[in-house]
Amino acid sequence: MRLILVRHGQAEHRGDEEDNLYLTDLGKRQVELLGQWLAENEPGVTAIVCSPLRRARETTSVLNRYIHAPVKVDDDLRETTHDLYMKLPRLVHPSDSGPHYFIMPADNYYQRFAEQTRRVLNRLIENPEAVQTKIVVCHGGTAGTMVRMLLKCHSLDIWMHNTAMHYLTWQDGLWILRGINYAPHLPATFITG
Repeated sequence: MRLILVRHGQAEHRGDEEDNLYLTDLGKRQVELLGQWLAENEPGVTAIVCSPLRRARETTSVLNRYIHAPVKVDDDLRETTHDLYMKLPRLVHPSDSGPHYFIMPADNYYQRFAEQTRRVLNRLIENPEAVQTKIVVCHGGTAGTMVRMLLKCHSLDIWMHNTAMHYLTWQDGLWILRGINYAPHLPATFITG
C-alpha cells in the first residue's frame, strides 16, 4: 500500500472562516503542477480521499483532472481549530540515555484531535497488504498527526507546505517513510504554507 498525504493548495486568509476558504490563483497553479507530477509519477492511484473543507475539495477537483480515481469525502479529515504546535505532548528529556517523560497539555485537545485522525487513518489502511495507492487531500495538522501516529512519536512537530506530500509505503510489515514535506513538483517561487 502506498499512502500519499497531500496538503491543499494555498488558500485565501479571511479571519475566522476556516471552513469556507477558496484557493488563490497561486494555490490553483500549485495543484495543477501537483496533478501533472502525480499523473507522470504515480499512474496507479486507486482512490482519493479528501477533507470536507472547501480548500481541500477544490484541490481534489483540480487533481481529479489528472488522476481519474474515485473520490470520497471524509469528515474526520477536517483540520484542527487550534495551533497544534501548542497542543502537542512535550518530551521533557529528549535523550535515549536520560530520564525522559511527556508533559501533556491540560486541555487534552491533541488527544481528542488525534482520535478523530485515528478513525480516518484506520479506514484508510484497513487492508495495508493490498496493492493500492491512496491520495489523501487534507491539511497540515491532520497529515502531521497521521505521520506521528504511524511513527508512534507524538512529540514531533511536522511542517508541511501547500501541496507538499508526506509519502509512505507499507511493505513487509514496515512503514517506509519516503518523503516528508516532499514537493518535487513546485519551483522555489511557488512554495508557500
